[in-house]
Amino acid sequence: MSNSIWISDYDVIHRCNTETFQLSIAAFPNRMNAKFHSLPRNWQVVQWELAGIGTRDDFYVRGDDLVERYTVDDLSTEIYNRVLPGRDGVEMILSRQTSLLDSDPGLSLKFYFEDANSISTMNADGDWNPPGLGPTDRADLINPMAAVVGCLDAVQYGLFVYPGDCEAMQVQRTSEEAVEVTLPLFTVHLEKGVIRRSRVRFVRAEGKDAMQQLADKYRAFCESEVPLTT
Repeated sequence: MSNSIWISDYDVIHRCNTETFQLSIAAFPNRMNAKFHSLPRNWQVVQWELAGIGTRDDFYVRGDDLVERYTVDDLSTEIYNRVLPGRDGVEMILSRQTSLLDSDPGLSLKFYFEDANSISTMNADGDWNPPGLGPTDRADLINPMAAVVGCLDAVQYGLFVYPGDCEAMQVQRTSEEAVEVTLPLFTVHLEKGVIRRSRVRFVRAEGKDAMQQLADKYRAFCESEVPLTT
């Protein structure tokens, strides 16, 4: 543990600190909860949750990765929480497999922003749409699946899904201050011996060119190779 960015609190909560953010990940019965705080103000930007995954029966730290394994009935879920090399965010690499000949592996990964000043989505040309989600305060993104939330700390935060790894990114403004993003994962039936993976990145950028930085980060994410997780 001394060589890792992660520290453990009673083997239930893991935390990592960089110069600009703190990430805390907690294992609860049948769910994983993460909280991302902006530093040095220690202000919560977002929390995300993955429910219905059963009990965490194993975890370990390797370098800047926190790896967790959960099991419920015939399904096992592995979550790699990987701090990005530039220390500007985190990538989640999620995988599911089953011990049955046929199983429904569907999960929803949900993100909650409680102090969202603005929300922007990316269009098919790779440019950012004007802030807002239209008259319904909702957008269902398929390609690309990229959104940016501007928060009270004057930082822009990008949430990206790797192409093809999610059915759709569902973005909704639930109040003047709050935005909720739902990612339906693993929506295709799963067979024994098959492993399905999804990659999600949450990154930050600041300055006058923050939106361009995030567009560049999204393109780099799409062009990246699938990382090793074993």
